[in-house]
Amino acid sequence: MFQSLKQLDRNIWIRFLGETITGIMMFMIAPFLVLYYSDQLDSYLQVGIIMATGPIMALLGSMIGGRLADLYGRKPIMMIAIVGDALALIGFAFADSFWPLLLLNAMLGLTNSLFHPAASAMVADVTEPEHMNEAFGLLRMGHNIGAAFGPLLGSAVLFIDRELIFFAAAFIFGLYALVLGIFIHESLPDFTEDETPSNREVLRVFYNDRVFLIFIFAGIFISMGFSVVESMLPLFLKESLPTYTDQQNPFPYLLALNGILVVLFQFPIASKLGNKPFGKVMFAGATVFGIGMILIAIVPRALYALDVPYLPLVGILLTVYAFYTFGEMIMSPVQQTFIALIAPENMRGAYNGAASVQWLIGGVTAPIIASVFFDHRAGHIALILIGGASCLSGIIYWQLGRHVQAIEAKQKSA
Repeated sequence: MFQSLKQLDRNIWIRFLGETITGIMMFMIAPFLVLYYSDQLDSYLQVGIIMATGPIMALLGSMIGGRLADLYGRKPIMMIAIVGDALALIGFAFADSFWPLLLLNAMLGLTNSLFHPAASAMVADVTEPEHMNEAFGLLRMGHNIGAAFGPLLGSAVLFIDRELIFFAAAFIFGLYALVLGIFIHESLPDFTEDETPSNREVLRVFYNDRVFLIFIFAGIFISMGFSVVESMLPLFLKESLPTYTDQQNPFPYLLALNGILVVLFQFPIASKLGNKPFGKVMFAGATVFGIGMILIAIVPRALYALDVPYLPLVGILLTVYAFYTFGEMIMSPVQQTFIALIAPENMRGAYNGAASVQWLIGGVTAPIIASVFFDHRAGHIALILIGGASCLSGIIYWQLGRHVQAIEAKQKSA
């Protein structure tokens, strides 16, 4: 494992440090925004609309960002995106009503979506195929160090003036942009003009790549699961545990556990599964992920009905959330590696941008669908339905993996 880490490019390590520091700042803020929105706005539907504006704009930004990264380089697009994030965070310091929050979420969704296709393409540029799982696993580990410590830090500073928190986060993002500008090296491969596809040619490649299209379709349900758990779980726990105060809401502890588990086990799991068949790995991960969501929907309500004391209740919820996180850790690096391997070298940014569509569609639809259930005090039904759909995605991934293996075997025998 340590030998694999040593072989990773400097760009990966710079991104790891950046993902860690900026992740801490974002996760210090994000878990409590949805609770703030619900206190300030008239209905959960308004909360769902605000949560959905980011992914709607990200649908545009992701496609544009991936294409621009193929044309003009990974580094400038990554820097522009981080600066945009910093400006949006400064704006949040002054926002206190529906429309400003809506517009700022849209801006953050746009700028944040510019970053990831370029950054993922950069990983594929500088990493050998046999080490991609480790590279993506390391970056996810950095992101989840933020998920582990950010919410706990957020709980500690919850009552501090919001302006100070947003300005601090914006400063860190600005510093990260400066580090990218000075220390990261451009990784865009050199292509002749003839090797650079036009926009129409890019669309034609996507249309004809049925494996990629099926992969995106299956990923929509997984994306819905991630989105509804990460954005709406505090409200679901508030609904399931109605006499608990906001300070007693177990969500920060669950999110911290998720981060800690990813920090400790994501890289070993990614390394172990690096050479396993894609379909089988994704089937296992999606199934565990979906069942975990169903348990999250059922268990808190059952424990509350049984009048289980607070500490044992939190302990049981942590166990359930660990099961859910295990499915998440199986899937995430393998998904990114699969995209990197099937993408043509001169279209890596475009493929990563297009692959983001699955996360954007899920990010838009899940909060809105869930908010309708929440308005009828039935948030657990939304989690059960999306969890079942995630299990269905596992079956699709399994069949897709078998199809890809058959094509590879046919090509080798030709």
